[in-house]
Amino acid sequence: SYQIRVPDPPSASSSSSSLLCSALKSNSSTFVPASSTRGPQRGGILPSQLHAMSAAAPNSCRLVRETTARVAAAATRCTIDADAVQKVVGGMTRETVHNMLGPREFDADGSLHFCDPADPDLTTRYLLAVDAINFCFWPDHDAVRPPGGTFGSSDMKDGTLATQGLEYEHVAGGLKRAVERDRGVLDADRLALLDGPALRALLGWPRPLPLEEERARLIREVGAGLAANFGGSAVALVQAAGGHAPTLVDLVMRTFPGFRDAVIDPRDGRQVFLCKRAQIFVGDVWGCFQGAGLGNFGASIGELTMFADYRVPVVLRGMGIMRYDSALAAMVDSSTLIAAGSAEELEIRACTVQAVEQMKSSLRARLAREPELAAGVDTGGPGV
Repeated sequence: SYQIRVPDPPSASSSSSSLLCSALKSNSSTFVPASSTRGPQRGGILPSQLHAMSAAAPNSCRLVRETTARVAAAATRCTIDADAVQKVVGGMTRETVHNMLGPREFDADGSLHFCDPADPDLTTRYLLAVDAINFCFWPDHDAVRPPGGTFGSSDMKDGTLATQGLEYEHVAGGLKRAVERDRGVLDADRLALLDGPALRALLGWPRPLPLEEERARLIREVGAGLAANFGGSAVALVQAAGGHAPTLVDLVMRTFPGFRDAVIDPRDGRQVFLCKRAQIFVGDVWGCFQGAGLGNFGASIGELTMFADYRVPVVLRGMGIMRYDSALAAMVDSSTLIAAGSAEELEIRACTVQAVEQMKSSLRARLAREPELAAGVDTGGPGV
């Protein structure tokens, strides 16, 4: 069973609006659901068949909303303060609203992600590989934490990898540099053979990665899944969704079992869908291609939920929107490990999704009352 750690809270000097915007754009996470990353590999299925299967299946994004709503409604350890939601949304400035509604630069200066409009397949394979291993960062921070140091503190940011804890930027940037050295490094047949030490070398990381063999297994799964179902082409995977974002979420989870982020509620044995990394991939394709061409999902991009990671709850708790009971608060504040799949973890993740859903509803209502807030906004973003 994998576990999670909730990081230290943001500094008190950070403003609510900047925390909210930065948190809702965050892609990195520690959550890896136990039992959700293994399953039989699907092979020999045509993209058209996969599309038909997903079209006939329940919409995963809708299931995320429905199942997390059920958990949040019954939650006792973690709750959502509806008054705080109204207060935060009501206090948003016009600038904050514009920032949330308007189009965003996926990687404004191109320093972090690989993105080559002339080679959409390599770009999309890169995004899929990054998102396949976008989890579990904190153990590496523990490995380099100095005596008395705190999680994420500046004493681990002195510029040398030997003293830095692994972050999303290291994964995305490491793979970007690997692709720039060798544009064939993410070919499906090569990904399907990658082991842990080879992945570590690919990222240029100086020590074993947290869950290194699991990360390598997921990368192999990406290579094998693309080869078996889409002729090795990530573009073919995206195109099989027919420009519909939730369908692409479904296709990713059907093709790559490691993306199946669903857990069993320990209280009633019912399944709860979260679909974090599959939704991140769809959001990354949309953002990288600026909502055009391969990234054109039309209005359906707005059907994605927030990505239930471990950073957003910190911000929502700091805003007073999410509240923990005394026992859960003591666990979080003392950096006690919370087991994946536990009732505590599930309530945090489900309430995070539902808190953001409530914020979106509240913002819609405010915009209906105050349309001038959105005046002049190019709503090229997913909206609310």
